[in-house]
Amino acid sequence: MYRIQQAVDKIKKDIMGKSVLEVACGTADFSVAASEFAEHVDCIDLDDFRLNSVVAKCPNITFERMDATALRFANGTYDTAVVYNALAHLETVIDRVVSECLRVVKLGGNIYFISSFSMDKYTIENKFLPHLSDIKLDYAVFNDKTFTYVQINKQQ
Repeated sequence: MYRIQQAVDKIKKDIMGKSVLEVACGTADFSVAASEFAEHVDCIDLDDFRLNSVVAKCPNITFERMDATALRFANGTYDTAVVYNALAHLETVIDRVVSECLRVVKLGGNIYFISSFSMDKYTIENKFLPHLSDIKLDYAVFNDKTFTYVQINKQQ
């Protein structure tokens, strides 16, 4: 859990007291760590077989089975959306995932793609960042010893 806490601490200002969405949550360990600071965390995945049982005990986390390319949330619902260690799993649909995240995040909100996986880092460098450039979307990339973070601030 330390590694996840490290990632949460890095983006804490965009989670603290805010509405957060974790896309393709898997175990939802990121959601559990973020729930300590967020007002509310919604986490979604196609299935729940990997879901950490702690999620059910967190009063400010809601899990839903949902396709990341067809989010059932209203426009501008969230302050922050996070895709944590899932980019390579979404590689073939990343354009639609980005589009959906942009739709459900409020103006001025942020979308973070955070990864410590080498397969995600390859996808980030060779597919994801070129895609963001192709669609002329501004982004920032920063790294620490464990993670690569891609931040998109919704400006329009």
